[in-house]
Formats: sequence, C-alpha cells, structure tokens
Amino acid sequence: MLSLLERIATRRVELADQAQHLTKQLTDVQHELDRVSVAEQVVTQTLAEPEPAGQDMPVQAPSTATGASAPSGLSIIPYRHQASGVSELPADYQLLLQTVTDAGGPLICKHICQAAELGTESGQVEGTRAKLNRLSERGWLRKTPAGSFAPTS
Repeated sequence: MLSLLERIATRRVELADQAQHLTKQLTDVQHELDRVSVAEQVVTQTLAEPEPAGQDMPVQAPSTATGASAPSGLSIIPYRHQASGVSELPADYQLLLQTVTDAGGPLICKHICQAAELGTESGQVEGTRAKLNRLSERGWLRKTPAGSFAPTS
C-alpha cells in the first residue's frame, strides 16, 4: 500500500511541475498576445487618421522594416544587418551615429548631445539616450558596460 501512495505522491509532484511550466507558457503567450493586440490597435488608428492637407506622403505597410518614417511620425529603425546603409536611418539618428563615429571612442550621452549641438537639459539628454540605446540594440552602435556609446568596429 505504501508503494501506491509513493507513486501517487510522485505523480502529483510531476503534475504540479507540469502545471507550473504550462502556467508560465500561458503567461508568456498572453503577454505576447497583448503586445500584438496593442500594436494592431496602434496601426489601425494610425492608418485611419486622415493625412494633413498638402502632404503627399505614401503610407507604408506596417511590416516594412526600413528606416523611413512610418505614418504619423512613428519611425522604424532597421537592424544594421538588414539595412543597405546609414541613409535608411532617420536624420536625427544619422546625426547621432555620425557624432559618435566622429568622436572615435566612447562618449557619454551628455557629451554626444553637446557634440551634436543638441540641448543638454535632462529631458533632451534622456530622449537622446533612448535613441542611442535603440541604435545600440539594432547594431549601429556599441554600448559599453559603463553606459557610454562607441562606434561599432
């Protein structure tokens, strides 16, 4: 009889582990579903907005992974390996990339703002830091452990 109880307890532990694993998977899938739903809503709203009068900007499909501006001022920053060149980046990103490249070595965000002749107020620096992080995430720049930004080799 004890053997049967041990088998039941072992099976209960196995099922609890499996339930925990499936719960994590379900949470991950639900998170991704939420993200996709939000993206769909944003794209639907953006495409539904009328274009300002006098502008003949073609609307790009949301799945296009180019550096050109997307509808309503949203910009898509391509991964470096997917881009044909720096010209696919929006002008403000090109300026930041050129500023870091010209420096030749790592720079902190505030120094990049100064070199690019941008504002050095806290909000301006943080906005620039977000752009630099995006360039780093997509392989255009290298972020050092100290948090400065350097050209890629």
